[in-house]
Amino acid sequence: MVNLRRMERQAVANERVELLFYKVLEKNGKRMLKPLDIKTSVPIAIIKAVLDNTIIETFYERLAKDLQTRGVEPGTTVQLRAKFSKSNTAVDSALKGVHILCEVKV
Repeated sequence: MVNLRRMERQAVANERVELLFYKVLEKNGKRMLKPLDIKTSVPIAIIKAVLDNTIIETFYERLAKDLQTRGVEPGTTVQLRAKFSKSNTAVDSALKGVHILCEVKV
């Protein structure tokens, strides 16, 4: 028998969210952000885990290594932001616009 509630939860968890990457630059005590040309999206379940601070530390280590393989120099700080679409807002009304997720030292 098909469990519709379970299928609905899986569909929600698999909804994709666009990630934006910014290089953090510090000049004269001020922080500036430079957009990086990295295009990717992840399931909304990962975004919720990062926002709820329930994701394990190895996620950030793996993210730093992946950024390094994509050409980001070691020692660079990268800010991650989630850009939610209208379909994401339909899943959860709090998930709209752009949210800062975290900063990772590469």
